Amino acid sequence: GLRANMRATLAKLSDDVLDECSHWAFRPLLFVLTFVHAVVIERKKFGKLGWNVAYAFNDSDFAISRRLLALYLRKSLSLHEGPAGEDPVPWASLRFLVGEAMYGGRVSDDMDRRVLSTYLEEYMGDFLFDTCQPFFFSRDGHDYKLPAATSL
Repeated sequence: GLRANMRATLAKLSDDVLDECSHWAFRPLLFVLTFVHAVVIERKKFGKLGWNVAYAFNDSDFAISRRLLALYLRKSLSLHEGPAGEDPVPWASLRFLVGEAMYGGRVSDDMDRRVLSTYLEEYMGDFLFDTCQPFFFSRDGHDYKLPAATSL
């Protein structure tokens, strides 16, 4: 299931990967990307109910998206040198590139593209770091929430 997919993906991340970007949001967003990847892979198991077309999503989609995430966050750091936690995250660019280019590059059906885009809108945004109202990806059977930046 979803938990197994997340564990499998997280198990493949080395310390070098976790340290490839010094942006404060990198590790939490790596978790977000892992969750999105797990959802995308899990939907494949449901045939036409998951995706209208059978797509060949795999670990390379995650790896390329991870590199893109690190690249854009490093760029954000270099452009906005403020106190830690105040460096902006380029949400629109990340959602577009991950949703339309990396994973979305395989998607040919308009409804599938819409589903993928919706997932990214729901899982990627400043609301992830709202301290007044914690964000949960899911609370069905297990609380999938964003871990602390240092615990991934």
